[in-house]
This record gives sequence, structure tokens and C-alpha cells, in this order.
Amino acid sequence: MSTPDALIFVIVPVFGNWDDTLQCLAALESQSATNFQILIADDGSDTPPPAAIHHFSRARYIRYENAGFGANCNRAAREAVAAGATHLLFLNSDTTFGPRFMEQWIRRVREIPGGIMSPLIYWAHNPGQVWSSGGKLTVFTPFCRSRASYGAVTEVDTVTGCAILVPVDGWNALGGFDPRYTTYFEDFDLTLRAKTIGIRTYVVPDPELNVLHHVSGSFRNTVWRKHYLMLESSLIFIRSHYRGVPRTICFVLSAAHLAITAIRSLPKLPRPRLLWRAIARGLSA
Repeated sequence: MSTPDALIFVIVPVFGNWDDTLQCLAALESQSATNFQILIADDGSDTPPPAAIHHFSRARYIRYENAGFGANCNRAAREAVAAGATHLLFLNSDTTFGPRFMEQWIRRVREIPGGIMSPLIYWAHNPGQVWSSGGKLTVFTPFCRSRASYGAVTEVDTVTGCAILVPVDGWNALGGFDPRYTTYFEDFDLTLRAKTIGIRTYVVPDPELNVLHHVSGSFRNTVWRKHYLMLESSLIFIRSHYRGVPRTICFVLSAAHLAITAIRSLPKLPRPRLLWRAIARGLSA
């Protein structure tokens, strides 16, 4: 099966962090390929975008009301599908990559048109070290990021949404990201749900596809908000994808992980009420 007329829409979800966003867009602007489109999906940033955000070819800026990462991506995806996209490439705004990045993605979707794919993602400050790769589902998945350095295209259970390419047919069949996940774990959830309906997920190691990640640029000044959101979403994820003894183990590990995080951050832990609210929402969503 080939897809000669594949059209990739790059969706760049944004919440502030404009310096990194402009750098990401500049990398897209310098691509050797030109047959792709870009949607900049602003999730109600609390600061206005710089004028330069409107100066990139093939890019359209859309500002939405704040709804969280997954819901923001879903809204932009609907726009892309309506505009004729065959594949959606979700790309964090704090990433950079080489000039043949899109050229290689276009080639890869012709080779694996129905699969979900993700590249190897490296630390921007240490380009020789993998920040994230895909992996198999284990009881450690909610707590430890997979950092395997794959040497060939490999089928996995989960990949990170930092850079993830999804065929539109599969996206529509899955209904997009589950909106219960405000931020974090919507990517793992998507690929696990995809597996249940026969859509495979692959890590695609390719030097031209390597991504450099500046890591949590949108949370630099609100670190504890990041922890609250991650805790809430991890509990939803555990309840959704684990049963029996593995679920119990995950909840025990979650409590231990929370305790270690709190101890390491004392006395900086603000507003304990938010912590209990995150736990309550994670256990009831």
C-alpha cells in the first residue's frame, strides 16, 4: 500500500514559551520539503504572541480558550482534518530538528501509512543522550521514561506526544486524545487504545528524524503545577490500563513516587489543597 498524495499537518500546541516556539517554527520554515502545513494551536496563553508568529509560510495561528494539552490538540486536529490532512504530526513547541525532518516523515508515511510513529527524542542540552523513546507497557511505565536507543524500526506499546505522527483514519477511529487527561499520559493512552483496535505504534530511529527537546518549556515558572497535573493524569492512566495485581503495584508506586517528590521539594510545596484535589480527580475521572 502506498500513499503518494499524503498530506501531513504539523500541529504545534502552544502555551506561552514564545522563544522556543519561534525556534521550532524557524526549524520548520527551513525544511527541504515544502508539501506540508502547520497549525499553531494556542491554548489560551496568558501572554500574547509576538508579531513574528504570523510571519511563517504554511503556518496558521489559531488561539483557543484554555482547555489543556489533549483538548487543544483535538481542536487543532479537527481543523487539519477538515483541511484535507491525511496524517497529523504533533510536535512540542520546545523542540528543534534538522532540515530534512519533514522530508523523511513524508517518506516514512509512504512506507508505513497506517502506523503511529515517533522518532528518538534527545535532550537539547545533551544531544548524545536520549530523553525519551517508546517502550512496552509495564508497572513502571507511569513513573519511568523509556530511554532505549533503538537501532531499527521497532513496534512498541507507548511513545511520547512530544513528537508523534498519527494517520487521520486511525485518529478518527480513536476519537483523538482522551480529554480526561488535561496534560500528560494522553499520548500513552492513545497508543494503548490504538493497539486494541489493531493500529500499531513504532519507534523510527533515523538521524534525519531526531528531535532535540528543551523539556517542559511551558512549565519553567510553575513547576508544581506540572507535578499536580502529572499526578492527576497518572492516576487516570493507571485506572484505565491496569487491572488486578499490576494496578495495585502501580498505586503503591504512585504513593511512593509522590512522597519522594514532596520530600525532595520541601519546603517549596505550595497549596496542599491542590495536591488533594489532583488525587481526587485522578481517582474519580
